[in-house]
Amino acid sequence: MARPRKSAAEQRRHVVNIRLTDAELAQLKAHAAAAGMPFGRYARDTVLGKRPRARPAQLIIFQKLLYELQSAATNFQQLADVTGEEVYARWARYTGGQLVEQLLGRNDLAELIEAQIESLNMAGHTVNRLAHMANSGHDVPGELRGETFEAMRAALEPLHEASVAPTAANKDAGTPPKEGPGPSHEPPSRGGR
Repeated sequence: MARPRKSAAEQRRHVVNIRLTDAELAQLKAHAAAAGMPFGRYARDTVLGKRPRARPAQLIIFQKLLYELQSAATNFQQLADVTGEEVYARWARYTGGQLVEQLLGRNDLAELIEAQIESLNMAGHTVNRLAHMANSGHDVPGELRGETFEAMRAALEPLHEASVAPTAANKDAGTPPKEGPGPSHEPPSRGGR
């Protein structure tokens, strides 16, 4: 369904050109990024006297993580639907459900998550490539499938390991988290078995 057309009074039809130094432009872009807003919207709001507020860095990191995990899960589910292979469905459940649950609220892992976002994004692109091939009716080469699982495993393993490690709250007792690592808490095994 198409977006409803805005009334003439709501349409933005005018363009304002301003000149900025490289430093001013970089500062404006940095402020927009800190606020989690597109550059143009941030600039418009600022010019109109609104005070966009920076979103907490951890919130932005967790939003990026959720986007990457859900994107990968969606592509894995598409692969499962097209190929009928259970290994893809297991990866979809793990990346889009189980791992998300293990990581949400773990602010102590924000630095690690931020460090893994790029590799997770790159691994996600390989999963997307496989899903595109399968959705287009092409066979998925075994070598590419293996590379994809390895890339995803390499990107997720540090997150998985940290998410099941004892937290500061239970570290003194030396006990593992309530739900320790096990078959339902580990990434799907190599080769999909």
